[in-house]
Amino acid sequence: MFNTLKKTSLALLVASTALVQMSCNKDDDEEKRGNWFRKDLPNFGGSIRTNAVSFVIGSVGYIGTGYTTETVARVKDFWAYNAERQTWSQITPFPGSGRNSATAFVLKGKAYVGGGFDGVTGAADGGYKKDYYEYDPATNKWAAIADFGGGTRQFATSFVVNDRAYVGLGYNGSNYYQDFYEYNPTTDKWAEMATFKGGKRSGAMSFTIGTKAYVGFGDSNSQTAYKDMYSFDPAGNGGAGNWTRVDFAADFDQDKFPARSYGATFVIDGKAYVVGGKGRSDVWEYDPGANSWIERAPFPTQRGFAGSFVVGKIGYLGTGSPSGSGVGSDDFWGFDPSQAINTDDDL
Repeated sequence: MFNTLKKTSLALLVASTALVQMSCNKDDDEEKRGNWFRKDLPNFGGSIRTNAVSFVIGSVGYIGTGYTTETVARVKDFWAYNAERQTWSQITPFPGSGRNSATAFVLKGKAYVGGGFDGVTGAADGGYKKDYYEYDPATNKWAAIADFGGGTRQFATSFVVNDRAYVGLGYNGSNYYQDFYEYNPTTDKWAEMATFKGGKRSGAMSFTIGTKAYVGFGDSNSQTAYKDMYSFDPAGNGGAGNWTRVDFAADFDQDKFPARSYGATFVIDGKAYVVGGKGRSDVWEYDPGANSWIERAPFPTQRGFAGSFVVGKIGYLGTGSPSGSGVGSDDFWGFDPSQAINTDDDL
């Protein structure tokens, strides 16, 4: 009798332990959900590079400019990716000087690219640029627009809300910035907006969900990485815009959430994905409705300073490097947040 009870108790204990383990494994799998894939995807169409700029117009993604170690030069070529055909094609080159660390945004079906660093240190601007150009995919032509209102800089960040673009932060060799400017394509004018409340920084990351923009992360002027984030309401503060710090949820363990800079962002189905950065490979999903951060499947290697865009419900990321210097990359990856990790897809 005693042996029977002992065996029964042991069996129940084993079953209970297995159930708990299965539950934990299921939670872990769900927490790291998301699949990075490159199987059947072509490499980036241009040369190996880092610090390129990227954007998407409709269903076509674009990556261009940057620094390439193949010819040891700052380049001005641009490439378009057709996600349906899975092909890269070269478009008209950027008309400004070859440069890295420029900034881009899209308004009403046209792209705008400018700023950055062209390496001509003997020039009056020290190599830091403020010129901007408009690209029209219907004509495959570029046209100069008004210079950036905040002056020269690289590693600025940008976002679009209600058909207006906002560009700010960054670095120009002598100063880190905390300003933001609004661009109106109808008047071709820049207007200074409310100062960013998070302080001066370079390599910040931004995204827009609905009518609200978010800016955060980046490096301070003392090279300390941030993990904070602020939302921006362009209608606030009498039309100058208003910045509000987005605090972490009370039950969120901030110690497990790393600071980062020079990473990439995707917005898919109303959620943002913060990808990698300088010396990082981890990926985090932000849900603005729940104000929650959840870790997802990491990028296969440390990667920052990359080009990225979203077509449909897939995020794409290519080029870049772990540190922003040294040898760049020409690999090209897709990210599906709805799928579980499939290691066969990284062939």
